[in-house]
Amino acid sequence: MAGGRSSGSGGNDLNDVVRQLAAVPQQLARNSTGNGDAQGELFKKVAQSKPPTYQGEADPVVLENWLREFEKLFGAVGCPENSKVGCAIYYLRGEADLWWQQNEATIRALPRFNWTKFQEKVRDKFYPSFLQKQKAEEFSNLRMDKMTVTEYYTKFIELSRFAEGSVSTEKAKARKFESGLTTDLQLKLCGQVFETLDEVYGRVAHLYALEEKKKKELAEIEGREKRKEVGQVSGNQQGNQNGFKKQNYHHNNNFPNNNNFQNNNRQGGCSNNGGARNNN
Repeated sequence: MAGGRSSGSGGNDLNDVVRQLAAVPQQLARNSTGNGDAQGELFKKVAQSKPPTYQGEADPVVLENWLREFEKLFGAVGCPENSKVGCAIYYLRGEADLWWQQNEATIRALPRFNWTKFQEKVRDKFYPSFLQKQKAEEFSNLRMDKMTVTEYYTKFIELSRFAEGSVSTEKAKARKFESGLTTDLQLKLCGQVFETLDEVYGRVAHLYALEEKKKKELAEIEGREKRKEVGQVSGNQQGNQNGFKKQNYHHNNNFPNNNNFQNNNRQGGCSNNGGARNNN
């Protein structure tokens, strides 16, 4: 009886194993479908955000903006690390898309290939060293000049990405930003020391706004003064014209009417002629 029970138990175990093996393909299919659905949903979320495309423009600013947009987008949709490249390459166009088609296999075969490696390779191709040097020099020579404070700040942020070595800390960024301001604004800062870029920008933006407000008020005052002067000149001219008309009126009244004068001349001429005839 004991042997029978053992045999029956072994049969049950075998049946369990068979059932588990039979369930494996179904489970794999479910997992595959689930992963496919998740990937599809991820791509759908990315597409709904309408991310920009990159066509391989020679301007590194365009490339950096494109990469930054996807960095923000991946964070917003919760994109897994192993899906980032797959999402981004769908938005390559033109020369960039052709480059990827020709080099995808080689690049994907790199050790520990991921989104960071992909960015490095894109930069190597479309942001060569001579352009890096050019942008770094442009940042080094950046000055506010005729720009507004906001325009200067935007340009500073745009170019600072290409010279991270020279402004590796917030304090370094603040000093560099201050050194490019106009002399008037630097004097108004009175030698203050700022710890961050946003701190010095906020202070300068306030001073600049006050300066622009003062210029506007002075321009309005000057405009009113000019209008007042124009009104006075116009009034004087009108007065002179009225006086001139009065003078002409009185002058004309001092002389007989031209028609009467001509008639008198005619009448006088006739009388003289008649007198001459009578004398004859």
